[in-house]
Amino acid sequence: MIKKILAFSLLLWLGITANATEKYAIGMFHFNLQYVAGDYRIERRIITESFYPVLQFFEKNPQYKSDIEIQGYAIEVFANEYPEVLALFKKLINRGQIELVIAHYSDQLFIAYPALDMQKSIEISDRILAEHGMKRSKVFFSQEIQWTPAYASFLKDRYDLVVTSSDPHSYYRDKTLPLVNVKYGNDQILGLIGAGEKKLEGLDWDFSFLDDGEVFNTNDYNSNFYRVAAQEKESVDRFKKLQSEGYKFVTMSELATKIKNLKGYKIPDYPFVPEGTWNMSVCGPFMWMGRQRSGVETDGITRSISYELRGEVMMAERLVQKLESTGKAVPELKKLIDEAWQHLLLSEVSDASGWTPWMVEVKYTEIEADQAQQKLEAVFAKLKDVPAFNSSALYVDTKSGEIKTFEPTKARASTAALLPIPCAIRAEKSTTIVRKLSENLYQLDIQCDRPVDGAVEIQFDTPTHGLWYSAGTGEETAVEIPTDLRHNPAFCLSNGFIYLNNGYSLVKDCSVEHLAATWRQKEQKLVFREELNQHNPGMKMRFYVVKGDLQSGLIFANKLNTWPSFVFKFDDTKPKYEKIVPID
Repeated sequence: MIKKILAFSLLLWLGITANATEKYAIGMFHFNLQYVAGDYRIERRIITESFYPVLQFFEKNPQYKSDIEIQGYAIEVFANEYPEVLALFKKLINRGQIELVIAHYSDQLFIAYPALDMQKSIEISDRILAEHGMKRSKVFFSQEIQWTPAYASFLKDRYDLVVTSSDPHSYYRDKTLPLVNVKYGNDQILGLIGAGEKKLEGLDWDFSFLDDGEVFNTNDYNSNFYRVAAQEKESVDRFKKLQSEGYKFVTMSELATKIKNLKGYKIPDYPFVPEGTWNMSVCGPFMWMGRQRSGVETDGITRSISYELRGEVMMAERLVQKLESTGKAVPELKKLIDEAWQHLLLSEVSDASGWTPWMVEVKYTEIEADQAQQKLEAVFAKLKDVPAFNSSALYVDTKSGEIKTFEPTKARASTAALLPIPCAIRAEKSTTIVRKLSENLYQLDIQCDRPVDGAVEIQFDTPTHGLWYSAGTGEETAVEIPTDLRHNPAFCLSNGFIYLNNGYSLVKDCSVEHLAATWRQKEQKLVFREELNQHNPGMKMRFYVVKGDLQSGLIFANKLNTWPSFVFKFDDTKPKYEKIVPID
């Protein structure tokens, strides 16, 4: 009888074991040395009070695994000033305990700018890692948990997996499975969605940590970024609790592989979710591109400073490439261009215009842009003695790299006109100027004075459906904006383009003021809103209205914003250049 009971118990145990649910815990520590952009005391404090202690925690607890995301800029700082921190970081990465996630060189608001900027950012970070014998994973996780459906295109051949939190998915959509195919145009990439179902058939998963890495062991601003024992204990206890519950600690890549190989799991196509950030309930992209809460913000201007500068850096880079193509060695010039890109990317930092930035953060963009401009001036100083560049005006196409003698055509007279689409403005006072530049192109300049409550709005009528746009960093493709979202979608318009589906495209000039747009679908209004603080008395924007089909508007937008062309010349040894409006 006892033998029968033991045999039955063994069979029962084997059955339970065979059907046991696997349990996995993943962590993502998002560290940001630009947490208070421009405050280098805080930057160093984050390293010594938070980042290094987190590494020491993992060193003492080899049973725990996690992902750590940090910008490429931080690796430079570690190497130059904290070699012991870099050494421990490399040790943990090399033994497979920490999965290194490097998404960008600077913690940029990258969804506000074209793909090229982010691709340059990744290239610079990869070079820094190679210099220090390090290699990142192919996992992508970004500052402010920025999301764009265009990940599939601009990360192509660079990353395999995009990780996000509950936002913006939960703001726009119902529940989803965790591992999905994110499609954009003809490209796709795997996405691990933080809002995804945690209990699957045969597998449970959870987060051991998902937050700013600094709050693992500090209370950020509330502790002035100094280590807080109680905060650290609470975070450590979370790891211990999951361990006691039988969770195994794995990296993001490992979890994705386990879900992908799970019997019966079919990876679904992810429904379209517009670009967004964490905490969408407080406006998403609009928080960085229109909402001003701190009293010192200048969102539209701040973002346009970097946008205008990017065109100038691209132009200078093309000039240097042209000189190199003649057989001349140009290592010094290429180094200056690389440094200009680095400062430009630093100027694109998100915190210069988001949440409640301090003056040092707003000024950070201006200072880094000025540093980039100085690098360009050094480039031009060396080019002024090159006969091919100083003999006549040049046409510079930043996309193709074509550089040729500029032959001015007879100026086409623009005429005052009525705007062919409805537009309304909310402001204390506003001035609009409409010029017809060609049969199919109108230019709209708007100057608004701040009303008492600060909120300026420029509204354009839309149909109830059928709007098309390019998602942030996905400017080569146009996609239809769905109307089944829970809330009104907000867009960065990184190439300024939106097709109104009425025979006209609206194109924002991103180098004048670069603001987000919100589609108030029930009201049938596309709205550009800026909540000006009292020290920011006015807002100036420029739009172009392109008559024609979707492709006509998309091509114009990319020629104007994404890949601008310039007329460049030296006037008495001083560089002069002007962006060309692509009228034809």
